Amino acid sequence: EVGEIDLRGMVRLMGGRDVEVLKRDTATDHRGELVLKAEGVSRAGSPTDPHATVLCGLSVEVHAGEILGFAGLVGAGRTELARILFGADRCDEGVLWMHGGRIGPLRSPKEGLKAGIALVPEDRKQQGCFLTQSIRQNMTLPSLSRLSKWRFFVDEKAETAMVESFRAKLRIKMPNDKVAISTLSGGNQQKVLLARCMALRPKVLIVDEPTRGIDVGAKSEVHQVLFDLAAEGVAVIVISSELPEVMAVSDRIAVFREGRITGVVNARETDEEQLMSLMAMGFA
Repeated sequence: EVGEIDLRGMVRLMGGRDVEVLKRDTATDHRGELVLKAEGVSRAGSPTDPHATVLCGLSVEVHAGEILGFAGLVGAGRTELARILFGADRCDEGVLWMHGGRIGPLRSPKEGLKAGIALVPEDRKQQGCFLTQSIRQNMTLPSLSRLSKWRFFVDEKAETAMVESFRAKLRIKMPNDKVAISTLSGGNQQKVLLARCMALRPKVLIVDEPTRGIDVGAKSEVHQVLFDLAAEGVAVIVISSELPEVMAVSDRIAVFREGRITGVVNARETDEEQLMSLMAMGFA
């Protein structure tokens, strides 16, 4: 009966256990040194893609140990800026700084990885997972240079140790690491992508829609992973279309509207009404 159940009870029935909705501890200032700074990032429209989002002078910065949220309506420029920061999309104007030194604009994901930036993309099936390949290959591919012997051969013992380490740390449910990643649930696929990025030991981790399409229990586990990474000093950027999520996990929130940043607010001092005003009208 609808009148006899609340959200917590529904979650318990779906997951078979109580799941705590995790929130970022906002009583403490988690920010360390400035890690990544973007200034004046702009991108003109594309003649081949009339629906491409035009970006106008976007500037953000993220510190070690901080979780910076990106909030905005679809097409507001959140994902577009994230891909430019990673080097996956072109940038017409703008400068990127890492630890005070100029590094960009970056021109490829390879340059992004070299600079210490990792991205968990918005669409894990289309952009993140190699669906026909094994869990092992999906997790370790970008780290093979560190797992190789004599430059040309993969150290399978070291590779197995890496997979087992992240399987235990992230509680990835899988029969073995040889099965195709497509056989896993959405939540476990997302954990494999997080493990892939964590294995690179990034200075900046960008996660785009980290809990889209996964169950409530897996959401809490993914959020805890992000909190743990921030506690280790990683600068984390979280993009989410769910306002309660971006408010729960972030220290600060950059709000996007039509290719511009309309405000950067403290997560502990804002509410959904203020965020929606910035997202829809450009002012609070």
